[in-house]
Amino acid sequence: MDLELFKELGFTEREAKVYLALIELGSSTAGPIAARSGLQHAKVYETLQRLIEKGLVHYIVISKTKHFKAAPPKDILGLLDDRKRRFKEILSELELKEKYAKDQQIAVVHEGFKAFKALFDRLADELKKGDWYYVFPFKEGYKTKAIPAFFRTFHKKLEEKKVVDKVLSNREVKKEVLSTYKDNKNIKIKFTDFNVPIGIVIIKGKVIQVTWEDKPTAIEIVSAQIYKQYKIFFEDMWEKASK
Repeated sequence: MDLELFKELGFTEREAKVYLALIELGSSTAGPIAARSGLQHAKVYETLQRLIEKGLVHYIVISKTKHFKAAPPKDILGLLDDRKRRFKEILSELELKEKYAKDQQIAVVHEGFKAFKALFDRLADELKKGDWYYVFPFKEGYKTKAIPAFFRTFHKKLEEKKVVDKVLSNREVKKEVLSTYKDNKNIKIKFTDFNVPIGIVIIKGKVIQVTWEDKPTAIEIVSAQIYKQYKIFFEDMWEKASK
């Protein structure tokens, strides 16, 4: 008999061995149970007591000796039904805790080039085909050499994974942005007169604010509420923007 199945039903290994031994023996004292299960007598008595408490073993005393008998196997179903009922009693509380955890807002600062690069490497790894990546690039950044080179490589990774990649840039750096991504066939770019003082990345469940002055810094905000607001804002701006 597969002991692993009994473990999945909530039995310990010793409980499964003792219960199965009793099923095969019928009514029995502890000695034959120990011999059949391969457990020491002390462990058998300890395990029998736990099974008695679960209602899966019963006993009678004959000549001052306990004779044990396993409850019918179908009683295990009753035990499972009882667990299911008790779980339902706490299910709503668990769901509330889960909802609270999802609604929690977390902000993480990634400061310095190594931390900045590690964040975007992680994003490139996590994003999958069909996921989307929206960004308002900060225009001052595209007047440097470092930022276009860094994000050209990053967006190339998104292209390889076929991520839905949208860039909504300020019109003043149109030439620089188009030049940066001229070889990227996946990225979609539009332009607006709206001026964003910092870079803003929007992906599912989070918003990332990006600056690149004395040292690259990214503030990763994990918040369903903030993410939804920024996503709506980006999509509205995208519809109004031009190529």
